[in-house]
Amino acid sequence: MYYEIIERVYLHFNRVTYHGYANLVHDNAPQHKSDFTLRTLQAWNVKIMDWPPESLDLNPIELIWGNMKNYIRKKNVRNVDDLRDSIFEYWKILTPEVCRNYICGIRKKWSAWWSRRGETFMKGGRRFHPERTFS
Repeated sequence: MYYEIIERVYLHFNRVTYHGYANLVHDNAPQHKSDFTLRTLQAWNVKIMDWPPESLDLNPIELIWGNMKNYIRKKNVRNVDDLRDSIFEYWKILTPEVCRNYICGIRKKWSAWWSRRGETFMKGGRRFHPERTFS
């Protein structure tokens, strides 16, 4: 379960690496927003950064998955072995420095996102406006 991962991994990591001052960033998946999870995180004094819904362009993991899919498509995969090899190739080029660049890019996008009042950056993406909801 989600909260078990937080308990097993995040709490220690945050305490050791950030002295307990980091904010947990997660998306709006149901397991992240359940009453049980929110109560548990609150009991553990986990600070949470709210995430705008439908904002894949602000999520480095979603950007990496998209990039990996494009990489694999260009490989002209024909079978499961080709797929596996392509995934391993991609993971070799996904270095900590590349991940850092994704995360640093998100910082810039957050500022721009707020100044554009929540308009998405990705082609075909949805818009999120905190002051109104869409049907």
